Amino acid sequence: MSRPITIASLAAVLSASAVAAEKPRVLVVPFVAGNGASDAAASRFTTLFNDELKTRGDALEVIAAPATRAPPPEKAGASSSKRGPSAEATAALESGNKAFDELRFEDAIAGFRKGIAVMLADPATADYEAVTDSYVKLAAACFRKGEEKEAKGTLLDLARFAPSYALPPGYPPVFQREFEKAKKRLDKQPKGQVSIEGPAGATAFLDGRDLGMVPVLEESVPAGPHYVKVEGGKGDRFGQVIDLKGALVKVKASFSSGGGASERAPVTGPVDPKISSVIDDATAQRLAGYLKSTNAEYAVVGYVYKTGDTQLTCGAALYSVKKSAFAPLEPVGFDTDVLTANPEAFKLADALVLKLSTFGASASLPLNLASKPARAGTSGVAVAAVKPTDPDDVEAATPQSRKPVLTPTEKPVEEGPVLDPNEHVAEKPPEVKSSGGGVPTWVWVVAGVAVAGGAAVGGYFAISAATKPVTGTVTATW
Repeated sequence: MSRPITIASLAAVLSASAVAAEKPRVLVVPFVAGNGASDAAASRFTTLFNDELKTRGDALEVIAAPATRAPPPEKAGASSSKRGPSAEATAALESGNKAFDELRFEDAIAGFRKGIAVMLADPATADYEAVTDSYVKLAAACFRKGEEKEAKGTLLDLARFAPSYALPPGYPPVFQREFEKAKKRLDKQPKGQVSIEGPAGATAFLDGRDLGMVPVLEESVPAGPHYVKVEGGKGDRFGQVIDLKGALVKVKASFSSGGGASERAPVTGPVDPKISSVIDDATAQRLAGYLKSTNAEYAVVGYVYKTGDTQLTCGAALYSVKKSAFAPLEPVGFDTDVLTANPEAFKLADALVLKLSTFGASASLPLNLASKPARAGTSGVAVAAVKPTDPDDVEAATPQSRKPVLTPTEKPVEEGPVLDPNEHVAEKPPEVKSSGGGVPTWVWVVAGVAVAGGAAVGGYFAISAATKPVTGTVTATW
């Protein structure tokens, strides 16, 4: 009688062990504090999220994050024989430019995003002029696709990257005004200093700008990512990406194999994966190396950044070791003191458990964790930008004369694709006023079809202003 009981008990134990073994093993990489967020806030939310995951023992197993070591010292930037950017970066930007010229804005956006990310991953050899031009066209393509938030974010990146840049002739004044607004927003953000040292006689560059011979101290640098290059007289180059969060960042360039033994970090634990707001191929490779020393099957990465006076947002993504791919999680928001973060940690944990069961399609890289605030959503209806049209706004969409030309139309913006590019051109658009909270509206159009929310074909653009007060939200469908 005892033998059947023993066998049954053993079977139950083995069954329980099998169930436990099937649980996905998840590691939470310490969330990173981004622009406007404190390290304490990011650390606190990481702890709350980890604690919440530990209550989901029936759905997953939490793996403790290992202690990390600093990455090895940079080698001699790029050798004198490597004078240009990578072929991958150049090909991506060329693809983006070709798609932009052909009005294939979705393909253009993908090409520019990849090209910029890959190009700036190696500051020693990056073509900074090409990056600047790509930022401008990326913003224009995003506006034409109706991705207004992405477009404004790109203009903010452009203002940080090239603060003295002026748009060339040919871009509509409305686009110029959005760029000026981005500059003003950047002026209100925290500033820091960048100190660059290196071999005697070497020249320092920050985001492609020549700062003169080292050592140099650049002040009032906007917080966020920046790109340092130091170039020697013999063509030797050093490059480093920095994330300025205020105060002072020091960069010491070397054209040798690295610092002395006293400068090297102890070789213990995996290398810090260096998570930032943008997840690219290089980040994926570092994360894969980071997870090799653990027993984790998945990793959660997060980026905490400020989206309001008292509001923080955490953008997060799930990484699958087996698929070597990322799946974005819906961002969550909480106050800057992390007092309202408990329910958001619960919400993020729920989203993670669901994503573990249905990972879905992999996200294309680069993936921007700071692409939208927590309250943002998407829909099939694009809200037009809120700027009235004046005759001066009717100019070429891009500096090249062979590009489509913007022409005004008298037809007011209404629900549905009612814009007619064959309308006669009004000598002067009527004055547009809002009432009852209404706002004047402009929208880019291709051959009468609003391109705010999807790719369209045609030869001409139009900007249209409302001819009577507009209340509520003006939309364009496609």
